[in-house]
Amino acid sequence: MPNMPRRDSTPASVTQRALTVLDAFGADHPRLTLTQLAARSGLPVSTTSRLIRELVGWGALVRDVDQRFRIGPRLMQLALVGAAGARSAQQDNPTIRDTTTTFPRGPTP
Repeated sequence: MPNMPRRDSTPASVTQRALTVLDAFGADHPRLTLTQLAARSGLPVSTTSRLIRELVGWGALVRDVDQRFRIGPRLMQLALVGAAGARSAQQDNPTIRDTTTTFPRGPTP
């Protein structure tokens, strides 16, 4: 069977495709079906299904009883690690500290 031509908008690597699936989620779309994930990512349903299976197996996504998917515990753990690292970098880096002093977040209550 000959290779199908790749659409210009289709990510080239498996990693890019998996990240595109994850990027379909958002505050306004926290739970999505397979069809919705495929449509929002621009990937074929078969590719999306295969990627979702792997992401669920790793814990990046969770499948609910209604067959919708949501962000899973492994990604939440990584987000917490990233937030802690950002706080640490801000405390350790005088330039970032100075920026927060120069540009305060807003009025204090």
